[in-house]
Amino acid sequence: MKKYNLSSVMGAAWRIFRKGVQSFAVALRMAWANAKAHNVAKAEAGVSEETHTWTGWRDLGYEVIHESKALYRAILSDPATKSGTRVTCYFGASQVQPITM
Repeated sequence: MKKYNLSSVMGAAWRIFRKGVQSFAVALRMAWANAKAHNVAKAEAGVSEETHTWTGWRDLGYEVIHESKALYRAILSDPATKSGTRVTCYFGASQVQPITM
């Protein structure tokens, strides 16, 4: 059984809700669907290392090494886009380095 970070799912639900989704229940369903889609994409790619988006690594104090290719992509729900979905790229810990000033 896959464990999910409930705090991040709830935070994602609030972010989706603030984008104008009709109800919080719909936003919460979208957040759960996104969490599951991310885990399925990671499992299908056979990735076991820690992964984040480019922005996620930057927020943690790392930068993605130039010309690194994403380990995998996940199609996630996003009410702010015209199509209602977005493709998100994930990079692994082996593809980043600490940000130097």
